[in-house]
Amino acid sequence: MDFRYWHQCIECEKRFDPDRFLYVCPACGGLLMVVRDEHFVESKVGNGAHARAYFDDLRFGASRKIYPNNSGVWLWRDFILPGFPKRHVLSLNEGQTDLFEVPAWLKKEIGLERLYIKMEGQSPSESFKDRGMPVAISDALRLQEENPAMCIKGISCASTGDTSASAACYAAYVRDKLSCLVLLPYEKISDSQLFQAMAHGAMVKVIRHPNGFDGCMELIQEFTEAHPEYVLVNSKNDMRVVGQETIPLEILQDLSWKPPDWIAIPIGNSGNLAALLNSLLRAKEFGLIDVLPGIIGAQTAAADTLVRWADSGFANYAPGGFKDTVASAMNINDPVSFLRVKKLYKKFNIKFYSVEEGAILETWARFMHAGANICPQSAVALNCIIQAREQGFIKENDLVVSISTASGIKFTDAGIKFHKSGSTLHYANPYQIVAGNLRALENSLGDNAAAAK
Repeated sequence: MDFRYWHQCIECEKRFDPDRFLYVCPACGGLLMVVRDEHFVESKVGNGAHARAYFDDLRFGASRKIYPNNSGVWLWRDFILPGFPKRHVLSLNEGQTDLFEVPAWLKKEIGLERLYIKMEGQSPSESFKDRGMPVAISDALRLQEENPAMCIKGISCASTGDTSASAACYAAYVRDKLSCLVLLPYEKISDSQLFQAMAHGAMVKVIRHPNGFDGCMELIQEFTEAHPEYVLVNSKNDMRVVGQETIPLEILQDLSWKPPDWIAIPIGNSGNLAALLNSLLRAKEFGLIDVLPGIIGAQTAAADTLVRWADSGFANYAPGGFKDTVASAMNINDPVSFLRVKKLYKKFNIKFYSVEEGAILETWARFMHAGANICPQSAVALNCIIQAREQGFIKENDLVVSISTASGIKFTDAGIKFHKSGSTLHYANPYQIVAGNLRALENSLGDNAAAAK
């Protein structure tokens, strides 16, 4: 195959052709990143205005009708995976999600004139994991056919909920070729996310481990080393990270190639942050944008490893212990992709913030009240934007985009509990039980009903 990309170790920089599957560098054990033949990429897509026009045609022009350009991931194939064979592409029309403009009344309350949310919860399994998963699984399908000696028969992952849902969804589409094994921390994900993995037919194993997801991640890595026939599709797999690089590219295209001043991102296993940084650097190198946005890295107070790393002057990386958080998909204390982030962060104006539990719930409810169907993780990023605005790092007229990683529908148990028992001062909206007659309904409405007469 005429591949124009390879896997490269971020430590020793050794290169490996994509004719076999690797999680880490066989020479030194370092993490891998996909690196492209950039001269070839430029010969395909061009540079500057030419490249912008090339991708605009794929998304908005006549070329959109050519498979797989209706995918917000695979329309970037010539940029992210030059030479990847089209016949192995798996797509469920992921990506091309809305850039939601926060309503004027809420922007005024926050003190921002231009605030947008990238709604990744609109993808097939309702999370941003649907960016990386079709790439990782397409690669597994390619290797299964082209290298039968590998005996690939399935995919596998550990998950805080969204990865397992996405893996199960995409594997279900090709269940005649691949099975799906998912490991989930016992009672640490929402029932809605658990339902997704079960309903799509994955082999679901709920793991009792004191370290929650981090313990599951250790176990699935041990399992896949012993059973290479199950391809790991967590973000340790650099092909997962490649697919997630399309989120910032699409944001730039949404904004007619005007880079925002700031992009805020929730951080769990940090693959999404690594993808964001690498993608923006390449976008600048290819003249898609002329300046890099500032980055707001958002974590919960329960899992704030990167915040503490930043507070130490980026000197001390010390994973914390497991604590519960409503933002369960971010509850990762030892992010697998940290070393990728460490390699890239110095080229950016990047700030890290953490958010306490009460503020997560309040921010979640506040933005849901404004019509944004977001998850608690997304609320963490939005709260960090508010913190940065209050501290003066973000200015009133800055253009700010916050990445929403999943739909709020995945976290209904936590949401219902908050609205039934929380305070209306913090945006809780409890329901009322009303007798089945007009007077009772009007009485329940009080002044609202009187004003309408």
